[in-house]
Amino acid sequence: MLHTLEQINFRNLKEFSLDFSGGITIICGPNGHGKSNLLEAIHIICQGFSFKTKALQEAINWNAKDFILRTKTAAIQVDSTGVKGKLEGKEFRRANTLFGSAPLVFISPEDIQLAKGTPENKRNFLDELLCFCKKSNLDLLRRYRRVLQQRNRLLKDIADTGTTNEYLFEALTEQLSTLAVMVWQERKAICEILEPHINNFYQTLCNKSEEIKFTYARALTKEDFLNVLKEKFNAERASGTTLAGPHRDDIELLISGHSMRDFGSQGQCRSIALSMKFAAAEIIENHTGTKPILLLDDVFAELDTSRREAVAKIVKQKDLQTFAATPSAADLPFQGDALIPSSVFH
Repeated sequence: MLHTLEQINFRNLKEFSLDFSGGITIICGPNGHGKSNLLEAIHIICQGFSFKTKALQEAINWNAKDFILRTKTAAIQVDSTGVKGKLEGKEFRRANTLFGSAPLVFISPEDIQLAKGTPENKRNFLDELLCFCKKSNLDLLRRYRRVLQQRNRLLKDIADTGTTNEYLFEALTEQLSTLAVMVWQERKAICEILEPHINNFYQTLCNKSEEIKFTYARALTKEDFLNVLKEKFNAERASGTTLAGPHRDDIELLISGHSMRDFGSQGQCRSIALSMKFAAAEIIENHTGTKPILLLDDVFAELDTSRREAVAKIVKQKDLQTFAATPSAADLPFQGDALIPSSVFH
C-alpha cells in the first residue's frame, strides 16, 4: 500500500506531500489541472516507468532541472544526466529497479487498444503481467531483447554491406531461439491462467454469457523456430531485421468465435479491456500475495450506466487501494474514502 508521496518539480504539479489511507481516493479537478500527472507520479515511484513517455526526463517541470518523487520506502531523482534513487535503503541508478516494488494496475480509456489495437498492445500487457508474477521473467525478456537487437544489427550489416560475422550471427540465432522458446512457454502459460478470469469479469461487466477466448497460439519448438528463421533469412537479409519470434506474435482474442478486433463493438471492446486489467490485478494478488494498487484515469466517462455500476461493484469487492481521477466526484458510481481536490497539486 502507498502511504505517502512527496513530489518536487514533476510536470505541472506544485510541490506537495500527501498522506494516503487504504480504500478509494478520489482525485478531482478540471481537465488540464494535473490529475493524470499525479497518477503518473504514483506509477513511476511504484513501477519505475511512465504510462505517458519512455523518457522520464520529459516529466521534469519546464522551469526545473530535475524532479523528485519520494515515499516511505523509495525515492527517485531524474535529471538530464540520468536517474538515481533509493529503494529500502539501497541506492540504484536504473529506474526499472522500482518495478514491482508496489504492484500496480493502471486503467484508462486508451485500454480499448488491447482489443482494437496492434498486437504490440497485447504483448506489452502480457509481458508486464509475466514480470509481476515471476521476477525472473524480467531478466528473460531483457536477454531476449538484447540478443534480438544484436542479431538485428548484424542483419542490417548484411543489408548495407552484404557481409557480416557469420560465426557470431549463428551464435546469436542459436541464443535467440533458446530464449524465444522460454518466452513462448511463459506467455502461453499466463494466457491459460488469464482466460477464465477474463471471462468471469466480462460476464460481471456485461451480464452476458458470450465466451471469450484469449489464446497464445504461437509456441514453436527450438528446432521448428530455427527452421523458420532459415526460411526467412533471405527476407531478413533484405529488410535488415528479424522477421519471426515472440516480438512479432499476436494473441488471439475472440468473442463467441469472432475476432474482437474486427467484429467487436465499442462496448464489447471496452468491457474486454477492463476485464483484462481486472484479471491482471487478480492474478498479481494470487501470485505475489500482495494486493496491487489500482489507478483509474477518467475510466467512467466512456461507459454506459450498467457498465459503470458493474465496475464500481468490482472495485468495491476487490478492496484494493484505489486512486480514481475524475473531473467531478459526482460522476463516479461510488463514494470515496478520501478526496484530493486539484487545488492541492495545481
